[in-house]
Amino acid sequence: MSEEIQSILHQIRTHTDYFQKAKLVAFLMQHHHLRIKDIANELHMKPSYLCHIIRLNKLSELIMDGYYSHLVTISHLFVVSLLKSQADMMTLYEEILRDNLSVKATEDRVRQILHNVSSEGDYIDTSSIEQAKESFEKKHNAKLKVIQTRIKTKLIIEWKGTRKERFKHVSTALKILSGTITE
Repeated sequence: MSEEIQSILHQIRTHTDYFQKAKLVAFLMQHHHLRIKDIANELHMKPSYLCHIIRLNKLSELIMDGYYSHLVTISHLFVVSLLKSQADMMTLYEEILRDNLSVKATEDRVRQILHNVSSEGDYIDTSSIEQAKESFEKKHNAKLKVIQTRIKTKLIIEWKGTRKERFKHVSTALKILSGTITE
């Protein structure tokens, strides 16, 4: 790597100002055509963390001023920068200030804006899932996996056997799910 690139990488490592780091990383990508992965390796960072830093370049001057004035944290800004539009970013920034939102509450609002879902309510407890899973697997000779996240829940059913056997199981399951038959 050239001396200029090494110098910029050193500045990124030593700078304490995240916005300056973001500008320097963008400069390396645009003018030296370096990939995020390569820059992250040189900086001994995870590429995902470097992406958080790069996204700070999307933020308006007003939002940056809020960070410098200690009204919001860098974690708030990493989350706000996930939004696509400047209008959404400003609206959320104003909510953070008005309602004194925590980072977690800010994440929830971003999830609502981006995915139109809310994190309200509880997860199904593990013991209930395990009990139902065990019963289902015995009754239907299948493997069942339940995945719960903040924005969705997945049920994955896996049948093994011949195509004919699997067809029978899947057809029956689809009829049960559509309500055309009951168990």
